Amino acid sequence: MKQWSKLLEELDRELGTETVNQWLRPLKIVKFDAGNLFLDAADSFQVNWFKEYLAPLLPKRLLTGTGKAIKVHLTVKGGAADGKEKGESKEEEDPFAPSALEPHATLESFISSSKDNLPYNLLKEIAEEKLSLGKYNPIYIYGPKGCGKSHLLMATARMLKEKGKKCFYVRSDTFTEHVIRAFRSTSLQEFRKVYREIEVLIIDDVQLLSRKATTQEELFHTFNRLHTSGLQIILGSSVAPRLLEEIEERLISRFEWGITFSLSPPTEADRLLILEKRAESLSLPLSYELKEYLFTSFKNLNSLIKALEALALRLPYKATPPDLEIAKSYLKDLIEKEKEILITPEKILKAVANAFGIKTEDILGKGQSKEQALPRQIAMYLCRKKLNIPFLKLGQFFSRDHSTVMTSVKRVEKGIEKKEEGFLLPLSDIYRTLNLSN
Repeated sequence: MKQWSKLLEELDRELGTETVNQWLRPLKIVKFDAGNLFLDAADSFQVNWFKEYLAPLLPKRLLTGTGKAIKVHLTVKGGAADGKEKGESKEEEDPFAPSALEPHATLESFISSSKDNLPYNLLKEIAEEKLSLGKYNPIYIYGPKGCGKSHLLMATARMLKEKGKKCFYVRSDTFTEHVIRAFRSTSLQEFRKVYREIEVLIIDDVQLLSRKATTQEELFHTFNRLHTSGLQIILGSSVAPRLLEEIEERLISRFEWGITFSLSPPTEADRLLILEKRAESLSLPLSYELKEYLFTSFKNLNSLIKALEALALRLPYKATPPDLEIAKSYLKDLIEKEKEILITPEKILKAVANAFGIKTEDILGKGQSKEQALPRQIAMYLCRKKLNIPFLKLGQFFSRDHSTVMTSVKRVEKGIEKKEEGFLLPLSDIYRTLNLSN
């Protein structure tokens, strides 16, 4: 297409040939007509760069001979871009498409400091066909944001598909969209055929099904059909089954039929290794100072990776490690956002106190009554699980011996495992207050 080639030549002078060669020339022209250009990208990261830096220029720079803007349509390796339908024609062809798998999400790239990572080992055996499908059914994996849950589920789906299995990975919000579309377009039978004539169903973020009665109804019947047939069901969530809110009891009980695993937040060593590996995959060299800055500025793994990807997107050149001050200027908006949402021991303390209707001084004080001891145990548990604060430092914060903190954390864990309402109910309120996913 002449207009596209001419635009790339102009951008060579404006952005630099290296940038154009890296981000734009690799885009494959699938087809074009008088007013449309269809491009295929290597991955979603290339699509994001295109949308942020080139898309705003196109209405005035990519024009037909009569001066009309040429519309650009993007796909990723022939599939949907960003996990969404490519357009109306694509939706008509495939209205119930699975969610997109992130290119970097593979079992090989999954990083864990523990060699005995049970959910990883189990899913790896299933993906490698060393373990028969349906032996453990369902498999329910939960953990906070950044624990690697979605990475693990997508990696499992990718390997199963490579092995020729009919594996369907879908996020719960997409599942809900499919249900709504099925009812609105009277294509419920087609929807059920897609979801029930498979070998493996993987649904991520099932906590988002809360208050969606029709979606829960369809999932209930889909679950029963697959489970009865001995087909594999794998579920991902931010919370344990008993902590799911406004989801039918009959679904929760089925989620507990099989085996449940929890994933812990990555250790500092894990986070550093993940940062280095992701930077390497993005061809973004990092100086020691910049690596330290990113590592300390973004405590949550998700926000850390998003900051790294944003930096790679926004930098015009990536041949050498970017200057620290330049990187700070590019990430200024994300830094400000991180400060707003950052969870601290003080915020946890206040949320726990509010949930129990007491003062923070009561939690930090010496009182040993149940009204004070229980909130204190939960506050210690949350500080440990959410912030990964060492027991010794937690002891100093709560003016207790570190062994007392360890005992308190174990007591809360045991209470959650036994589904004691005295722990589950206040924890649910606190999670909601702090906007925590687990």
